[in-house]
Amino acid sequence: MNPQGTFQLPPALSEYAPRVDELYYFIFWISVVAFVAICVALVLFVWKFRERKGGPTKGAQSGDHHALELFWTFTPLILLTVLFHWGFKDYVAAAVAPDDAIQIRVRARQWAWEYEYPNGMITPGELTIPMGRPVKLVMSSDDVLHSYFVPEFRIKKDVVPGMYSSLWFQAIMQPRRYDAQVYCAEYCGARGDTGGHSAMLSTIHVVTGSEYEEFLREGPSRPTDLQTDTQWGELLVTQNNCLSCHHTDAATTLPAPSFAGIFGRHQSLEGGGEVTVDENYIRESMLTPQAKIVRTYTAIQMPPFHFSDHQVDAIIAYLKTIH
Repeated sequence: MNPQGTFQLPPALSEYAPRVDELYYFIFWISVVAFVAICVALVLFVWKFRERKGGPTKGAQSGDHHALELFWTFTPLILLTVLFHWGFKDYVAAAVAPDDAIQIRVRARQWAWEYEYPNGMITPGELTIPMGRPVKLVMSSDDVLHSYFVPEFRIKKDVVPGMYSSLWFQAIMQPRRYDAQVYCAEYCGARGDTGGHSAMLSTIHVVTGSEYEEFLREGPSRPTDLQTDTQWGELLVTQNNCLSCHHTDAATTLPAPSFAGIFGRHQSLEGGGEVTVDENYIRESMLTPQAKIVRTYTAIQMPPFHFSDHQVDAIIAYLKTIH
């Protein structure tokens, strides 16, 4: 079973997460104690110096209290010094990846995450990593500012256009595989009623070492909870935010051609000529989308996707069912 979360925090699924939680709860309970003390003092002072019958009272003039002044000056200073040292030590631990960390490239774009593994394989929308081994993510953005955020791992880092940023983590050991959710914590724009920033989600699959090695050899396979390739294809289309531009409604044809009845359709191309939408054309349109552009659809450029053959087959199977 996965570790259980608390009322305030999700489950801690990385080796680094408990360090974050300890510092967080230390600051939280210090704040609670200070808040209660201030509220109690406020109530006592209001009662003690309230207006009495017969007119207001005048409190006695207080003199200097050097011990009290030193206490409220140096006590917060000592606390802040402790917090700075504690936080900086944890920051350094999170910033410096071990030498043996698995390095994975992450590319962000509106509105999807893409992962490239050490062997060159690329998977959009889903990251598979081995549990108990350090993983370093080297991240870049193709368009605007994004932010890679995994609450269960307690990691977050901005992904900035024109530069690289990195972070690392080590997923905890568990008896069986488990998942963590990736969000974009930076508002990166939206389009229409679907897709956009709120749908820029990704899943991290944490698997055993042997499952990870098999994944690198064979590529992604259909999730076990999906019975058919058609269901997997629908999931891939959703995960990669294809419906931000395409639609499943035949009446909605902008900003990209509708998926409704697309298989077998004859499309006129920019520059002349015509093509029939078959398996080869769909594959080419996903992997090299600028090779053949449908007439009048030049205002927006579709980015290339890097799907495995199994994933391409699943997406084609799904597109065939849309009428």
